[in-house]
Amino acid sequence: MKPALTGRRLLVTVAAGTLLAAGGATTALAARDDGRDDRAPAAKVTAEQAAAAALKAAPGRVAELDLDDEDGRAVWEADVLAADGAWHEVRIDGGDARVLGNVKAAPDQGDQGDQGDQGDQSDDQGDENDGRDDAAEAKALDGTRVTAAQAAANALKAAPGTVVSVDFERAGNGSSWDVEVAGRNGEEREVTVDAATGKVTANVTDREDDRNDADDTADDTADDTADDTADDD
Repeated sequence: MKPALTGRRLLVTVAAGTLLAAGGATTALAARDDGRDDRAPAAKVTAEQAAAAALKAAPGRVAELDLDDEDGRAVWEADVLAADGAWHEVRIDGGDARVLGNVKAAPDQGDQGDQGDQGDQSDDQGDENDGRDDAAEAKALDGTRVTAAQAAANALKAAPGTVVSVDFERAGNGSSWDVEVAGRNGEEREVTVDAATGKVTANVTDREDDRNDADDTADDTADDTADDTADDD
């Protein structure tokens, strides 16, 4: 878990029919998440270009890229683990790759109140756990062979279209990149890229991904019920 960064972030929804062909290249329109019909200008800057611009502003490793809508303008937001170990949120203009902002996340300081208070102790424990998660994610990200930009490029080979988000995922059996692609036919796909080899390990539609998540939840519930029954016996 990366430290919380200031500023409200708007999730991007790329709906069917919001892709335009411009000069032979496919670009994405960032739709507002409030359901209104006004849309941001087409993002001419690709995920790979946004990652490169972010790393010029904050040299290190990109952990996350998201195409957002800021008052009708397409903006890339990049979470970067800088060389000094600090997290940065870099905002990149989706039209010309200008750096719009570079905010360094403040480290978790914990609650400085009465240490005897049970609530404060719980907060301190939570901050300590967050710090461990941050360190583990930073270590995993620093050890990956495949960058966010490379993951985006590999995802497009499997699912042609426009990348609208790239997220680093750390897991016990190996790390991966989750890449969301808005297809040229308006269909959104979730592509998983192995962070060590660059190989595409999954390529499903959003609907299929949601169905798989529901199946996993049902399996977990069934396993928990079976365990509880066995314990009762």
